[in-house]
Amino acid sequence: MFERALVPLDGSEDGWIALEQAIKVAKAEENGRIQGLFVLDTRLIEDPYYLATDPYDLLPRGGPDVVPLLLEFEKRLNELGEAVLARAAERCGRAGVAFEGELARGLVPRVILERAQEHDLIVMGRHGAGGKRAGPLLGSTFEAVVCRAPVPVLAPHFETSPMKRLLLAYDGSEPAQKALHIAAHWAQRHEAVVVLLTVDDGGGRAHDAYAEGKAKLEALGVSFDPRMREGHPAEIVLEVAQEEACDLIALGAYGHRRFLEIFFGGTVEEVVRHAPQAVLIAR
Repeated sequence: MFERALVPLDGSEDGWIALEQAIKVAKAEENGRIQGLFVLDTRLIEDPYYLATDPYDLLPRGGPDVVPLLLEFEKRLNELGEAVLARAAERCGRAGVAFEGELARGLVPRVILERAQEHDLIVMGRHGAGGKRAGPLLGSTFEAVVCRAPVPVLAPHFETSPMKRLLLAYDGSEPAQKALHIAAHWAQRHEAVVVLLTVDDGGGRAHDAYAEGKAKLEALGVSFDPRMREGHPAEIVLEVAQEEACDLIALGAYGHRRFLEIFFGGTVEEVVRHAPQAVLIAR
């Protein structure tokens, strides 16, 4: 199911954690392999306005005329990309996972989404190189990718997840059904238990979704613990994930009220912002 994982890398700690999580996924799959992607952001290397932020801290503050500064920044960014991909290849080699690195150029979210067309899963950090100054905010690249990703996105947090107890937030929507099949697949691969959670938020679909989720997991032969709660979906998901000591939260990118979440927002955004666990977002 997830033989080809795409891991965007930028040298940040979030990126290295994402790579380690991707290695765990790849090792559990048959013929699992990873493509590491470092994108030379054209905004940074062509526009002095963006260069002023220098999220990689490659240049001293101030400096000479802007044109030589841009050229020097591009050179150093290229060297950083090559070093990051070499380090990623070495890590995957030690783990016995096939790795291919690519140094690309363009707008970062656009390049990631283009490459994702050829993969089964994106594994990426929530913040990236600029995250050290972002606080609780999510990275703009992460948000842009989640909004348009053609494949599921796995976002680890703080450290890699052992995937032994998975929380599946299920509302019966098409993305939630995809999340269910992913959770079932990983439960079988990692010998894990699925905590099936349906939240009744007053929309009138909860009980049907709850029964449907149980029937689907039973049919797939997956070990699971069902839970039904009332309240605000994001708050309940986060609460139950903590109570059940879950390693990962799997949920759909949007529910039945998709028109309310055309942009990155709602339940998914709240969960991703605040969950200390890894989060899997299915579309």
